[in-house]
Amino acid sequence: MASGLGVRARFTMMYGVALVMTIMLLCGGIYFFIQRALMGQVENHLHKDLATIQEYLKHDRAGLVKVADHGPILLFRVQTGTEPLISSDDWKAEKLEGIVADQGGEQGPYSVQAGTGRPYRVLTGTAMIGSDRYRINVAHSEEAVRQTRKTLAVILLLTLPVAVAVSLAIGYFLAGRVLAPISVITRKAEEITAENLSERLPISDSDDEFNRLATVFNQAFARIEDSFYRLKRFTADASHEMRTPLAAIRSIGETALHASNNQGDCREAIGSILEENDRLRQMIDSLLVLSRADSNQVELIRETVDLGELVRESVDLLNILAEEKHQSIRLAADLPVIVTVDRAMVRQALINLLDNAIKYSPPESHITLTVGRTNSDDAYVSIADNGIGIPEPDLQRIFDRFYRVDKGRSRETGGAGLGLAIAKWAVECNNGRIEAHSTANEGSEFRIIFQQQA
Repeated sequence: MASGLGVRARFTMMYGVALVMTIMLLCGGIYFFIQRALMGQVENHLHKDLATIQEYLKHDRAGLVKVADHGPILLFRVQTGTEPLISSDDWKAEKLEGIVADQGGEQGPYSVQAGTGRPYRVLTGTAMIGSDRYRINVAHSEEAVRQTRKTLAVILLLTLPVAVAVSLAIGYFLAGRVLAPISVITRKAEEITAENLSERLPISDSDDEFNRLATVFNQAFARIEDSFYRLKRFTADASHEMRTPLAAIRSIGETALHASNNQGDCREAIGSILEENDRLRQMIDSLLVLSRADSNQVELIRETVDLGELVRESVDLLNILAEEKHQSIRLAADLPVIVTVDRAMVRQALINLLDNAIKYSPPESHITLTVGRTNSDDAYVSIADNGIGIPEPDLQRIFDRFYRVDKGRSRETGGAGLGLAIAKWAVECNNGRIEAHSTANEGSEFRIIFQQQA
Protein backbone atom coordinates (compact mmCIF):
# COMPACT_ATOMS: atom_id res chain seq x y z
CA MET A 1 0.00 0.00 0.00
CA ALA A 2 2.85 2.37 0.86
CA SER A 3 4.24 2.03 -2.67
CA GLY A 4 1.08 3.66 -4.02
CA LEU A 5 1.44 6.69 -1.79
CA GLY A 6 3.12 9.86 -2.90
CA VAL A 7 6.49 10.99 -1.60
CA ARG A 8 4.84 13.61 0.58
CA ALA A 9 2.55 11.04 2.25
CA ARG A 10 5.39 8.53 2.73
CA PHE A 11 7.61 11.23 4.17
CA THR A 12 4.84 12.23 6.60
CA MET A 13 4.26 8.60 7.60
CA MET A 14 7.95 8.00 8.30
CA TYR A 15 8.13 11.30 10.14
CA GLY A 16 5.03 10.31 12.16
CA VAL A 17 6.45 6.91 13.13
CA ALA A 18 9.74 8.46 14.23
CA LEU A 19 7.86 11.19 16.09
CA VAL A 20 5.56 8.74 17.93
CA MET A 21 8.53 6.65 19.03
CA THR A 22 10.40 9.76 20.18
CA ILE A 23 7.40 11.13 22.11
CA MET A 24 6.71 7.74 23.71
CA LEU A 25 10.32 7.50 24.85
CA LEU A 26 10.13 11.06 26.15
CA CYS A 27 6.87 10.45 27.99
CA GLY A 28 8.18 7.16 29.43
CA GLY A 29 11.30 8.94 30.62
CA ILE A 30 9.29 11.76 32.21
CA TYR A 31 6.95 9.30 33.90
CA PHE A 32 9.84 7.19 35.21
CA PHE A 33 11.93 10.07 36.55
CA ILE A 34 8.99 11.85 38.20
CA GLN A 35 7.92 8.59 39.86
CA ARG A 36 11.44 8.04 41.12
CA ALA A 37 11.64 11.62 42.37
CA LEU A 38 8.34 11.34 44.28
CA MET A 39 9.24 7.94 45.70
CA GLY A 40 12.63 9.33 46.69
CA GLN A 41 10.92 12.02 48.73
CA VAL A 42 8.85 9.37 50.54
CA GLU A 43 11.94 7.26 51.24
CA ASN A 44 13.86 10.31 52.52
CA HIS A 45 10.97 10.97 54.88
CA LEU A 46 11.12 7.34 56.08
CA HIS A 47 14.87 7.56 56.75
CA LYS A 48 14.36 10.76 58.76
CA ASP A 49 11.56 9.13 60.82
CA LEU A 50 13.75 6.09 61.44
CA ALA A 51 16.63 8.26 62.63
CA THR A 52 14.28 10.24 64.92
CA ILE A 53 12.94 7.09 66.58
CA GLN A 54 16.47 5.76 67.05
CA GLU A 55 17.38 8.99 68.85
CA TYR A 56 14.31 8.73 71.09
CA LEU A 57 15.25 5.16 72.03
CA LYS A 58 18.75 6.25 73.01
CA HIS A 59 17.93 9.41 74.92
CA ASP A 60 14.19 9.73 75.73
CA ARG A 61 12.35 6.44 75.68
CA ALA A 62 9.45 7.94 77.65
CA GLY A 63 9.07 10.66 75.03
CA LEU A 64 8.54 7.95 72.42
CA VAL A 65 5.16 7.19 73.98
CA LYS A 66 4.08 10.79 73.45
CA VAL A 67 5.26 10.56 69.85
CA ALA A 68 3.14 7.43 69.39
CA ASP A 69 0.07 9.25 70.72
CA HIS A 70 0.50 12.73 69.27
CA GLY A 71 3.07 12.56 66.44
CA PRO A 72 4.85 14.04 64.62
CA ILE A 73 5.70 10.50 63.41
CA LEU A 74 2.35 8.94 62.61
CA LEU A 75 3.16 5.39 61.52
CA PHE A 76 5.81 3.36 63.35
CA ARG A 77 6.34 0.29 65.46
CA VAL A 78 9.16 -0.65 67.86
CA GLN A 79 9.88 -4.25 68.89
CA THR A 80 12.38 -5.79 71.24
CA GLY A 81 13.17 -9.22 69.95
CA THR A 82 9.83 -10.53 68.76
CA GLU A 83 7.79 -8.75 71.40
CA PRO A 84 6.10 -5.43 70.43
CA LEU A 85 7.29 -2.53 72.59
CA ILE A 86 5.23 0.35 71.23
CA SER A 87 3.15 1.15 68.14
CA SER A 88 1.60 4.41 67.06
CA ASP A 89 -2.17 4.76 67.00
CA ASP A 90 -2.20 5.24 63.21
CA TRP A 91 -0.14 2.07 62.79
CA LYS A 92 -2.78 0.14 64.66
CA ALA A 93 -5.64 1.95 62.92
CA GLU A 94 -4.26 1.06 59.47
CA LYS A 95 -3.98 -2.61 60.55
CA LEU A 96 -0.32 -2.86 59.64
CA GLU A 97 0.51 -5.24 62.47
CA GLY A 98 -0.21 -8.35 60.48
CA ILE A 99 0.88 -6.92 57.18
CA VAL A 100 4.49 -5.95 57.99
CA ALA A 101 6.15 -9.28 58.80
CA ASP A 102 9.03 -9.62 61.20
CA GLN A 103 11.82 -10.88 58.98
CA GLY A 104 14.70 -9.85 61.17
CA GLY A 105 17.52 -7.45 60.38
CA GLU A 106 17.31 -4.23 58.41
CA GLN A 107 15.22 -4.09 55.26
CA GLY A 108 15.15 -1.46 52.52
CA PRO A 109 11.99 0.43 51.59
CA TYR A 110 9.20 -1.73 50.15
CA SER A 111 5.54 -1.22 49.41
CA VAL A 112 2.63 -2.91 51.17
CA GLN A 113 -1.12 -2.59 51.22
CA ALA A 114 -2.57 -2.01 54.65
CA GLY A 115 -5.57 -3.82 56.02
CA THR A 116 -7.63 -0.74 55.22
CA GLY A 117 -6.64 -1.05 51.54
CA ARG A 118 -4.41 2.00 51.43
CA PRO A 119 -0.82 1.70 50.04
CA TYR A 120 2.20 2.37 52.24
CA ARG A 121 5.94 2.46 51.91
CA VAL A 122 7.73 0.68 54.77
CA LEU A 123 11.32 0.92 56.03
CA THR A 124 12.80 -1.41 58.63
CA GLY A 125 15.82 -0.60 60.80
CA THR A 126 17.48 -1.61 64.09
CA ALA A 127 18.95 0.10 67.14
CA MET A 128 21.34 -1.27 69.79
CA ILE A 129 20.97 0.28 73.24
CA GLY A 130 23.16 -1.43 75.73
CA SER A 131 22.60 -5.14 75.34
CA ASP A 132 19.09 -4.65 73.95
CA ARG A 133 18.39 -4.84 70.26
CA TYR A 134 15.34 -3.00 68.93
CA ARG A 135 13.62 -3.48 65.61
CA ILE A 136 11.95 -0.37 64.14
CA ASN A 137 9.34 -0.19 61.35
CA VAL A 138 8.27 3.16 59.92
CA ALA A 139 5.69 3.66 57.16
CA HIS A 140 4.53 6.49 54.93
CA SER A 141 1.47 6.70 52.75
CA GLU A 142 1.96 6.26 48.96
CA GLU A 143 -1.48 7.65 48.11
CA ALA A 144 -0.15 11.08 47.12
CA VAL A 145 2.56 9.50 44.97
CA ARG A 146 0.11 7.19 43.26
CA GLN A 147 -2.38 9.97 42.70
CA THR A 148 0.29 12.20 41.20
CA ARG A 149 1.49 9.30 39.05
CA LYS A 150 -2.02 8.60 37.83
CA THR A 151 -2.63 12.28 37.05
CA LEU A 152 0.66 12.44 35.14
CA ALA A 153 -0.25 9.30 33.14
CA VAL A 154 -3.62 10.79 32.21
CA ILE A 155 -1.98 14.05 31.14
CA LEU A 156 0.59 12.21 29.04
CA LEU A 157 -1.99 9.93 27.44
CA LEU A 158 -4.22 12.88 26.56
CA THR A 159 -1.31 15.00 25.33
CA LEU A 160 0.31 12.27 23.23
CA PRO A 161 -2.33 11.96 20.45
CA VAL A 162 -2.78 15.74 20.31
CA ALA A 163 0.97 16.28 20.02
CA VAL A 164 1.25 13.56 17.35
CA ALA A 165 -1.68 14.98 15.37
CA VAL A 166 -0.32 18.52 15.48
CA SER A 167 3.18 17.31 14.61
CA LEU A 168 1.90 15.23 11.68
CA ALA A 169 0.01 18.23 10.34
CA ILE A 170 3.14 20.37 10.65
CA GLY A 171 5.20 17.56 9.08
CA TYR A 172 2.78 17.27 6.16
CA PHE A 173 2.94 21.03 5.64
CA LEU A 174 6.73 21.11 5.85
CA ALA A 175 6.99 18.12 3.47
CA GLY A 176 4.90 20.06 0.98
CA ARG A 177 7.16 23.08 1.33
CA VAL A 178 10.31 20.98 1.01
CA LEU A 179 9.01 19.07 -2.03
CA ALA A 180 7.56 22.14 -3.73
CA PRO A 181 10.65 22.53 -5.98
CA ILE A 182 10.06 18.96 -7.21
CA SER A 183 6.54 19.91 -8.28
CA VAL A 184 7.87 22.97 -10.09
CA ILE A 185 10.55 20.87 -11.82
CA THR A 186 7.98 18.21 -12.77
CA ARG A 187 5.52 20.70 -14.26
CA LYS A 188 8.25 22.47 -16.20
CA ALA A 189 9.75 19.20 -17.43
CA GLU A 190 6.31 18.11 -18.70
CA GLU A 191 6.15 21.28 -20.78
CA ILE A 192 9.46 20.60 -22.54
CA THR A 193 8.96 18.73 -25.80
CA ALA A 194 10.88 18.24 -29.04
CA GLU A 195 9.49 21.58 -30.24
CA ASN A 196 10.84 23.64 -27.32
CA LEU A 197 14.02 21.86 -26.21
CA SER A 198 15.68 25.23 -25.69
CA GLU A 199 13.65 25.83 -22.52
CA ARG A 200 15.23 24.95 -19.18
CA LEU A 201 14.15 24.14 -15.66
CA PRO A 202 14.17 27.05 -13.17
CA ILE A 203 17.28 27.27 -10.98
CA SER A 204 17.40 29.23 -7.74
CA ASP A 205 20.39 30.83 -6.07
CA SER A 206 20.60 28.15 -3.36
CA ASP A 207 23.00 25.22 -3.56
CA ASP A 208 20.64 22.51 -2.33
CA GLU A 209 19.94 19.06 -3.75
CA PHE A 210 16.93 20.21 -5.79
CA ASN A 211 18.96 22.97 -7.41
CA ARG A 212 21.68 20.49 -8.32
CA LEU A 213 19.02 18.11 -9.69
CA ALA A 214 17.60 20.87 -11.88
CA THR A 215 21.11 21.69 -13.07
CA VAL A 216 21.74 18.06 -14.04
CA PHE A 217 18.41 17.93 -15.89
CA ASN A 218 19.26 21.16 -17.71
CA GLN A 219 22.59 19.72 -18.77
CA ALA A 220 20.79 16.60 -20.04
CA PHE A 221 18.27 18.77 -21.94
CA ALA A 222 21.17 20.72 -23.45
CA ARG A 223 22.77 17.49 -24.69
CA ILE A 224 19.44 16.28 -26.06
CA GLU A 225 18.85 19.62 -27.78
CA ASP A 226 22.31 19.48 -29.31
CA SER A 227 21.68 15.90 -30.49
CA PHE A 228 18.33 16.88 -32.02
CA TYR A 229 19.93 19.86 -33.72
CA ARG A 230 22.77 17.74 -35.11
CA LEU A 231 20.33 15.06 -36.26
CA LYS A 232 18.10 17.59 -38.05
CA ARG A 233 21.08 19.30 -39.63
CA PHE A 234 22.60 15.95 -40.57
CA THR A 235 19.35 14.80 -42.20
CA ALA A 236 18.91 18.07 -44.08
CA ASP A 237 22.53 18.15 -45.25
CA ALA A 238 22.52 14.49 -46.27
CA SER A 239 19.32 14.99 -48.27
CA HIS A 240 20.78 18.08 -49.92
CA GLU A 241 24.08 16.39 -50.76
CA MET A 242 22.41 13.29 -52.23
CA ARG A 243 19.96 15.33 -54.28
CA THR A 244 22.76 16.86 -56.35
CA PRO A 245 24.29 13.65 -57.79
CA LEU A 246 20.84 12.11 -58.26
CA ALA A 247 19.71 15.19 -60.16
CA ALA A 248 22.90 15.08 -62.23
CA ILE A 249 22.38 11.40 -63.08
CA ARG A 250 18.79 12.09 -64.11
CA SER A 251 19.79 15.09 -66.21
CA ILE A 252 22.57 13.19 -67.97
CA GLY A 253 20.28 10.24 -68.62
CA GLU A 254 17.49 12.41 -70.03
CA THR A 255 19.96 14.27 -72.24
CA ALA A 256 21.43 11.03 -73.55
CA LEU A 257 17.95 9.63 -74.12
CA HIS A 258 16.88 12.53 -76.34
CA ALA A 259 20.23 12.94 -78.07
CA SER A 260 21.36 11.21 -81.27
CA ASN A 261 22.53 7.63 -81.18
CA ASN A 262 26.14 8.69 -81.49
CA GLN A 263 28.29 6.12 -79.74
CA GLY A 264 30.74 8.69 -78.43
CA ASP A 265 27.98 10.75 -76.81
CA CYS A 266 26.56 7.64 -75.15
CA ARG A 267 29.95 6.64 -73.78
CA GLU A 268 30.46 10.14 -72.41
CA ALA A 269 27.02 10.09 -70.79
CA ILE A 270 27.63 6.67 -69.27
CA GLY A 271 31.00 7.88 -67.94
CA SER A 272 29.38 10.91 -66.34
CA ILE A 273 26.70 8.73 -64.77
CA LEU A 274 29.34 6.39 -63.37
CA GLU A 275 31.29 9.34 -62.00
CA GLU A 276 28.24 10.73 -60.21
CA ASN A 277 27.37 7.23 -59.02
CA ASP A 278 30.85 6.80 -57.57
CA ARG A 279 30.55 10.14 -55.82
CA LEU A 280 27.20 9.08 -54.37
CA ARG A 281 28.65 5.73 -53.27
CA GLN A 282 31.53 7.43 -51.46
CA MET A 283 29.11 9.70 -49.65
CA ILE A 284 26.93 6.76 -48.58
CA ASP A 285 30.01 4.86 -47.39
CA SER A 286 31.06 7.86 -45.31
CA LEU A 287 27.58 8.16 -43.84
CA LEU A 288 27.61 4.47 -42.92
CA VAL A 289 30.97 4.91 -41.18
CA LEU A 290 29.65 7.86 -39.15
CA SER A 291 26.44 5.99 -38.39
CA ARG A 292 28.39 3.04 -36.96
CA ALA A 293 30.55 5.50 -35.05
CA ASP A 294 27.50 7.15 -33.48
CA SER A 295 26.10 3.77 -32.40
CA ASN A 296 29.49 2.53 -31.09
CA GLN A 297 29.38 -0.46 -33.44
CA VAL A 298 33.00 -0.15 -34.58
CA GLU A 299 35.35 -2.67 -32.99
CA LEU A 300 38.91 -1.43 -32.66
CA ILE A 301 41.79 -3.73 -33.57
CA ARG A 302 44.73 -2.19 -31.78
CA GLU A 303 48.28 -3.03 -32.74
CA THR A 304 51.72 -1.55 -32.28
CA VAL A 305 52.74 0.42 -35.38
CA ASP A 306 55.40 2.90 -36.42
CA LEU A 307 53.56 6.15 -37.02
CA GLY A 308 56.16 7.25 -39.58
CA GLU A 309 55.67 4.06 -41.59
CA LEU A 310 51.90 4.57 -41.55
CA VAL A 311 52.35 8.11 -42.87
CA ARG A 312 54.62 6.82 -45.69
CA GLU A 313 51.88 4.40 -46.77
CA SER A 314 49.38 7.27 -46.96
CA VAL A 315 51.82 9.42 -48.95
CA ASP A 316 52.50 6.59 -51.43
CA LEU A 317 48.76 6.16 -51.94
CA LEU A 318 48.03 9.85 -52.68
CA ASN A 319 51.31 10.89 -54.25
CA ILE A 320 49.86 10.52 -57.74
CA LEU A 321 47.22 13.17 -56.95
CA ALA A 322 49.95 15.57 -55.85
CA GLU A 323 51.94 14.87 -59.00
CA GLU A 324 48.94 15.76 -61.16
CA LYS A 325 49.03 19.24 -59.59
CA HIS A 326 52.87 19.37 -59.67
CA GLN A 327 52.95 19.47 -55.88
CA SER A 328 55.73 18.02 -53.75
CA ILE A 329 55.16 16.12 -50.51
CA ARG A 330 57.99 16.29 -47.99
CA LEU A 331 58.10 13.76 -45.16
CA ALA A 332 60.26 14.19 -42.05
CA ALA A 333 60.22 11.02 -39.96
CA ASP A 334 63.79 10.22 -38.96
CA LEU A 335 63.15 8.30 -35.71
CA PRO A 336 60.62 5.51 -35.15
CA VAL A 337 57.53 6.76 -33.31
CA ILE A 338 55.72 3.73 -31.90
CA VAL A 339 52.03 3.91 -30.97
CA THR A 340 49.30 1.37 -30.23
CA VAL A 341 46.30 2.18 -32.39
CA ASP A 342 43.82 0.74 -34.87
CA ARG A 343 45.97 0.82 -38.02
CA ALA A 344 43.12 1.08 -40.54
CA MET A 345 41.30 3.89 -38.74
CA VAL A 346 44.40 6.06 -38.24
CA ARG A 347 45.40 5.42 -41.87
CA GLN A 348 41.95 6.63 -42.99
CA ALA A 349 42.36 9.81 -40.91
CA LEU A 350 45.79 10.48 -42.41
CA ILE A 351 44.47 9.91 -45.95
CA ASN A 352 41.57 12.31 -45.39
CA LEU A 353 43.81 15.06 -44.04
CA LEU A 354 46.46 14.62 -46.75
CA ASP A 355 43.77 14.53 -49.45
CA ASN A 356 42.42 17.86 -48.17
CA ALA A 357 45.92 19.35 -48.17
CA ILE A 358 46.47 18.29 -51.79
CA LYS A 359 43.01 19.41 -52.87
CA TYR A 360 43.14 22.91 -51.38
CA SER A 361 46.81 23.73 -52.06
CA PRO A 362 47.75 25.55 -55.27
CA PRO A 363 49.74 23.82 -58.03
CA GLU A 364 53.53 23.62 -57.61
CA SER A 365 53.22 24.11 -53.84
CA HIS A 366 54.77 22.08 -51.02
CA ILE A 367 53.04 19.90 -48.43
CA THR A 368 55.10 19.00 -45.37
CA LEU A 369 54.44 16.00 -43.13
CA THR A 370 56.35 15.73 -39.86
CA VAL A 371 56.32 12.77 -37.47
CA GLY A 372 57.84 13.14 -34.01
CA ARG A 373 57.25 13.58 -30.31
CA THR A 374 56.31 16.66 -28.31
CA ASN A 375 58.12 17.89 -25.20
CA SER A 376 55.73 15.78 -23.10
CA ASP A 377 56.68 12.72 -25.21
CA ASP A 378 53.33 12.57 -27.02
CA ALA A 379 53.44 11.19 -30.57
CA TYR A 380 52.28 13.53 -33.32
CA VAL A 381 51.86 13.86 -37.07
CA SER A 382 51.81 17.35 -38.60
CA ILE A 383 50.36 17.99 -42.08
CA ALA A 384 51.11 21.56 -43.22
CA ASP A 385 50.31 23.21 -46.53
CA ASN A 386 50.54 26.72 -47.97
CA GLY A 387 47.11 26.70 -49.53
CA ILE A 388 44.14 29.03 -49.23
CA GLY A 389 43.85 28.61 -45.46
CA ILE A 390 40.75 28.67 -43.32
CA PRO A 391 39.17 31.87 -41.92
CA GLU A 392 39.08 32.09 -38.13
CA PRO A 393 35.24 31.98 -37.85
CA ASP A 394 35.16 28.71 -39.81
CA LEU A 395 38.06 27.07 -37.98
CA GLN A 396 35.86 25.97 -35.07
CA ARG A 397 33.34 24.23 -37.33
CA ILE A 398 35.44 22.49 -39.96
CA PHE A 399 35.04 19.12 -38.17
CA ASP A 400 31.24 19.35 -38.29
CA ARG A 401 29.55 17.01 -40.72
CA PHE A 402 28.73 18.45 -44.16
CA TYR A 403 30.40 21.72 -43.22
CA ARG A 404 32.45 23.30 -45.99
CA VAL A 405 34.20 26.62 -46.02
CA ASP A 406 33.10 28.88 -48.85
CA LYS A 407 35.31 29.65 -51.81
CA GLY A 408 37.90 26.90 -51.98
CA ARG A 409 35.79 24.45 -49.94
CA SER A 410 32.98 24.34 -52.52
CA ARG A 411 31.31 21.25 -53.98
CA GLU A 412 33.11 21.66 -57.32
CA THR A 413 36.42 20.68 -55.74
CA GLY A 414 34.90 17.39 -54.61
CA GLY A 415 33.92 16.01 -51.25
CA ALA A 416 30.78 16.25 -49.19
CA GLY A 417 32.22 17.79 -46.04
CA LEU A 418 32.53 14.44 -44.22
CA GLY A 419 36.27 13.78 -44.50
CA LEU A 420 37.35 15.87 -41.50
CA ALA A 421 34.46 14.57 -39.37
CA ILE A 422 35.57 10.98 -40.07
CA ALA A 423 39.22 11.87 -39.41
CA LYS A 424 38.36 13.46 -36.06
CA TRP A 425 36.27 10.46 -35.02
CA ALA A 426 38.97 7.97 -36.08
CA VAL A 427 41.67 9.79 -34.10
CA GLU A 428 39.55 10.26 -30.97
CA CYS A 429 38.63 6.56 -30.97
CA ASN A 430 42.35 5.87 -30.60
CA ASN A 431 42.70 8.22 -27.60
CA GLY A 432 44.09 11.04 -29.71
CA ARG A 433 43.05 14.49 -30.81
CA ILE A 434 43.30 16.74 -33.87
CA GLU A 435 44.42 20.35 -33.66
CA ALA A 436 43.90 22.78 -36.56
CA HIS A 437 45.83 26.01 -37.07
CA SER A 438 45.33 28.18 -40.11
CA THR A 439 45.67 31.65 -41.51
CA ALA A 440 43.54 32.71 -44.47
CA ASN A 441 45.51 32.78 -47.77
CA GLU A 442 48.68 31.56 -46.03
CA GLY A 443 48.10 27.89 -45.32
CA SER A 444 46.91 25.41 -42.73
CA GLU A 445 48.40 22.88 -40.34
CA PHE A 446 46.55 19.87 -38.98
CA ARG A 447 48.24 18.00 -36.16
CA ILE A 448 47.25 14.53 -34.91
CA ILE A 449 48.44 13.91 -31.34
CA PHE A 450 48.44 10.60 -29.46
CA GLN A 451 49.11 10.86 -25.75
CA GLN A 452 52.02 8.97 -24.25
CA GLN A 453 50.92 5.48 -23.27
CA ALA A 454 51.84 4.06 -19.90
